[in-house]
Amino acid sequence: MRTVLCLSFFLTALLVAPPAAGANANVTRVELHQRQEVLLKHERFVGNLRPQAKREGIIQHVPQLYAYFTDLSPAWHLHGYRRGFKRKLALTYEHGRRERSMVAIDTLLERTITPEGGEYAVEDLPAADIYLLLYQQGDCEKCQQVESTLSEWLEESPELDAVRFDIWIDRHQAE
Repeated sequence: MRTVLCLSFFLTALLVAPPAAGANANVTRVELHQRQEVLLKHERFVGNLRPQAKREGIIQHVPQLYAYFTDLSPAWHLHGYRRGFKRKLALTYEHGRRERSMVAIDTLLERTITPEGGEYAVEDLPAADIYLLLYQQGDCEKCQQVESTLSEWLEESPELDAVRFDIWIDRHQAE
């Protein structure tokens, strides 16, 4: 009886204990590249780039971060780097805030290819609580700031199942 009581106490303690230090979100990372014809089309775009990046997915400047909920509804967009964006992203996720006029995730994925040259579609998405698409390019200091802050947020969110897309804007990459 005493053994059963001790085992019961131990199991209860495990269930109510907070996550261990170092526990972090279950993150699936996917690397994609923006298609060359899309890069050329976006380079020719004239107009106010910030709202066009959000509404239409016009990417001329990086970093750009797009967040979508598990049902693929748009949640949040970050144009460039802004101090404190981690808090804004966390609040958006915690409160389930939806973004009204933001480009659909399938549109963004249609404009990309895998490193091997294949396509990646919405049907290929694994199940997740949140989908994060980070547009970046090499030697971009602001991209590295967004990347490290995003990684930090994910490490601090052990309850999340996230799919994170690193979408590279490489003007020299051939399809």
